[in-house]
Amino acid sequence: MASTTVARYLDAPHVGEPTRLDDIESLGAAGPRDLAFSVHADAAPVEATHAGAVICRPSVGHLADRTLIHHDRPQLAFVRAAREFLAPPPEPTIHPSATVGDGATVGRDCHVGPGAHVDDCVTLEDGASVGAGAVIGTPGFGYQRDGAGDLHHQPHVGEVVVEAGATVGPNCVVDRAVFDRTVVGRGAKLSGGVHLAHQAQVGPRTTLAFGSGLAGGATLGERVTVHPGVTVATDVVVGDGAELGMHATVLDDVPPDTRVVGSPARAVGAAAEGP
Repeated sequence: MASTTVARYLDAPHVGEPTRLDDIESLGAAGPRDLAFSVHADAAPVEATHAGAVICRPSVGHLADRTLIHHDRPQLAFVRAAREFLAPPPEPTIHPSATVGDGATVGRDCHVGPGAHVDDCVTLEDGASVGAGAVIGTPGFGYQRDGAGDLHHQPHVGEVVVEAGATVGPNCVVDRAVFDRTVVGRGAKLSGGVHLAHQAQVGPRTTLAFGSGLAGGATLGERVTVHPGVTVATDVVVGDGAELGMHATVLDDVPPDTRVVGSPARAVGAAAEGP
């Protein structure tokens, strides 16, 4: 594949001689047949690489003996190009060691990894992916204590829906709803070790990093960014485009496009854009 092909796909300026590209690699380790990217505004990291072509910011300019593709969002452009040309996704499959309940609904092009469990109450829409060891649809942690202090588990009779193109990472737990549905929204991405309690709602194109968790009824809007170790309390609503900083304890609603940090979480400004 030619570097000019990548530039045309990205609708981005191509600078320097065309090169052939066979793989992707980090900027520091790349060789003359690799595509890499740089998020730095200055030229020094790009001058030091041996990559065949680099997607970089326009501020890098023109460099002698370097093939560049200028883009305002270099990492995003690299991801798009890599997925299109150089890193095809794995073939959809249900691993033989996975268990999928007889009552579950599995759409087209779904992937269920080794040792994963998808219960009867679960719907995986087209293109959904479930990582190794994930557990989806088992009853949630809902107990009532009587006068003697004994605990009684409330029946969970709701559903779980993993919408089209969403990813539930390895070793995640997504609880069955008490009533209604627990939802992982369209195109949302859960990293490893994320826990969604009963009736939690994750909006479309939202990301949750490892070790984060939503208590029962917590709701995240669209395009929310959740960093590692975040906890969102019961019935809290996080607005579209918000950003929850690492290890934040979110006890109150978060307005759209707001960044919060700390425990308890407090607003510190506007949410950040990606690199």
